[in-house]
Amino acid sequence: MKLSVFTDEVCRQDPGRALALTAGWGLKHAELRTVRTGRFPLVPDAEIEEFGRQLRGEGLALSGVSPGFFKCPVDDPQVRPLLERELPRACEWARRLGSDLVSCFAFARQEQEEPPAQVIDYLGEMARLAGQQGCRLALENEAVCWGGTGLEAIQLIEQTGATNLSLCWDPGNAARAGSPRPFPDEYRQFAQQVSHLHMKNFDPQAGRWSLMEQGVVDWPGQLAALAAKGYQGFIIVETHLNISPDAFALASPDLSALESNTRRNLEFVRACLPDVL
Repeated sequence: MKLSVFTDEVCRQDPGRALALTAGWGLKHAELRTVRTGRFPLVPDAEIEEFGRQLRGEGLALSGVSPGFFKCPVDDPQVRPLLERELPRACEWARRLGSDLVSCFAFARQEQEEPPAQVIDYLGEMARLAGQQGCRLALENEAVCWGGTGLEAIQLIEQTGATNLSLCWDPGNAARAGSPRPFPDEYRQFAQQVSHLHMKNFDPQAGRWSLMEQGVVDWPGQLAALAAKGYQGFIIVETHLNISPDAFALASPDLSALESNTRRNLEFVRACLPDVL
């Protein structure tokens, strides 16, 4: 498996600094979500081009892109423009930057117990459009969306029948969605369908994100299980924890709280997987 990190989980204000730190910490890959003025790809082309230059300049490759599309309600008027214009653009830029992996969501969860049929229809259309651009689509389980847990997301994927739609497994999001034991209880039911992995942890008692070593997700067990089955995809640190420096010891006085927490998470992953690249 290959180790990566979201650049905006290193430094949210300065992608150049984020990429320099990422390379300095010995990583070979980075994941793109936001740049200076907003979320990819809803920013000027020149800004994405600059990110690509900085990425290559640090000797890094791209592990994937996270446009954040389709967290809106399924009947939101922005859905069609996102599908018809922005998703193909995200795929085109992902390929230009060196990746064919694009993640997405399954629309904001509504009051009804089951997702409307339109959610499945749109997911199938997303996968078709991504495939036309030569990309794979990974549905991320997200607490505020349909497919909040891994099992719920897998059910949506299976209903589409799309061959290029797989699971971006986020155990931290599953814990936030109410799953008591994302690993092993959920994971063992869809282990072969995971194509991408986001790494963060969640403390249900405090109701907030935590360092990977401290939350409800059994990350040593999850990472060992991935290694045991020969997982070849990316594992991406997505810290989500930007708290005051006095709450945790900083890894370095030159780092912000977010940078320090991300570095600690990277060190934790490397301790679990000494051979990860």
